Amino acid sequence: MAEWGPFEALDTLGAEELRKRLESLRAIIERAPVPIAIAHDPECRFISANRALASLLRLPTDANISLTPLAGDPGYRIQRRGVDMPREELPMQYAIAHRTSVSNEIEIVRADGSVLYVQNDVEPLYDTHGRIYGCVSVCVDITDRMLAETALRDADRRKDEFLATLSHELRNPLAPLRTALELMRIARDDRAVVDKARATMERQLLHLVRITDDLLDVSRITQNKVEFRRERIDLRAVVHSAVEATRPMIDEHAHMLEEDVPAVPLWADADFTRLSQALSNLLNNAAKYTPNGGQITLRAEQRGTHVVVSVRDNGAGIRAEVLGQVFDPFVQGERSYSRSKGGLGIGLTLARSIVLLHGGTIEARSAGLGQGSEFVVHLPLPPPSAETRSIESRRPATRIAGQRILVVDDNIDAAESLGALLRCLGADVVTVHDGPAALEALRTEKASAAVLDIGMPGMDGYEVARRVRSGPRGNDIKLIALTGWGNDEDRRRSREAGIDHHLVKPVDLHVLEDLLAARRGEPRPANLH
Repeated sequence: MAEWGPFEALDTLGAEELRKRLESLRAIIERAPVPIAIAHDPECRFISANRALASLLRLPTDANISLTPLAGDPGYRIQRRGVDMPREELPMQYAIAHRTSVSNEIEIVRADGSVLYVQNDVEPLYDTHGRIYGCVSVCVDITDRMLAETALRDADRRKDEFLATLSHELRNPLAPLRTALELMRIARDDRAVVDKARATMERQLLHLVRITDDLLDVSRITQNKVEFRRERIDLRAVVHSAVEATRPMIDEHAHMLEEDVPAVPLWADADFTRLSQALSNLLNNAAKYTPNGGQITLRAEQRGTHVVVSVRDNGAGIRAEVLGQVFDPFVQGERSYSRSKGGLGIGLTLARSIVLLHGGTIEARSAGLGQGSEFVVHLPLPPPSAETRSIESRRPATRIAGQRILVVDDNIDAAESLGALLRCLGADVVTVHDGPAALEALRTEKASAAVLDIGMPGMDGYEVARRVRSGPRGNDIKLIALTGWGNDEDRRRSREAGIDHHLVKPVDLHVLEDLLAARRGEPRPANLH
């Protein structure tokens, strides 16, 4: 620290005592944990910093930190709202010029470009004659608070944008669903019209299911509540599954998809379904943000100790300032040809979360708007000593022809329609609509499996399952919950009640058929949630 200005208030003390007190005061300020600056002249041409402030500014403790002209480059700048402050408005200079205290929030830009947000308080220093000989400035680093407030505002803005997007995305399929229903009612005798309306409804229903699944998935994954079923799989099968899932969107936009996959297996310890979901999301993103007739390249290869899968397109591209945010929830960056192409903005979030939970990494690359983009996934190779068998070698599930199946749901339409579908697959189906009727049917009908709704009045599906398991045929009947309740607590209660599998409405018929076809106690197929 430099020499202090006059302290005439202490002139009644002896010279030695005064020197000791000044030394003590210097030491206190120098070692104070709060950043402090002292201006030693009224022109603020020499300003010293204590250790805390010098450390904050990343400057030597003996540096002159004055911003007054002719003082040299101090190695930092003071700004307000991103703009350099004029000399006459600098806090210490302003306090002396106007003989007033100053309290404000400023930004300090260090030599490396990093920005600090500071609460700054300045007090002029007066001698016994009322003359100002300098000032003292105390700084409090509020960078963390300001960044948190900015993040909170951004999150609130994204929340509002997400709710608006969700409303839009839900109304989009609901409108054609309602129209198709009216069309089927009016033109019920026109087979072609009815078939076309039904196909429309199937597509839109699938879209609603995907929206709901994405919302549930992002919630479970971000809370680390998702169950992964990892096993040794060939990633070529995952790539094939992802392409199949995305093919309708790729064809709809007349894109050309190039697959560059090696002829030899690419082994990984992974959850087949989840990893396929992640790659599907990357392909969907490429198809969505590439103008019609674009080029998409999906490449998979082994590099050293990792398998690398990349999805590249020649579409809209991503601005440099958005690249670091594309994996954040509900982010949909501006694109060169469209503000939004639909979706909730959580597909890339899910992809990143799934990859990270597999011990991998994912990176977004783009040269800018109109320059296309590329997403690169790195997954670690499994130990070479582990068993290597492809998911494709699994035996497919048998059909359910001849099985006697009980369907239990208090929603009559849901029970009867599911029963009709299972009958089309060759099953002998009995439908009932409450818990007591289900127990009676299981006693008299000798069913081999029961598909149970959970949320039934009076006796719910859990209670039905508990009574079945405690009965004489308790170990012979396969119980499958088919319900709208799908969180972790609901699944736990199903297990405790003795239910073999817990499915969430609306169910994929192939998934239900696979479970019904398998013997009770067999591992569930790897392609099931």
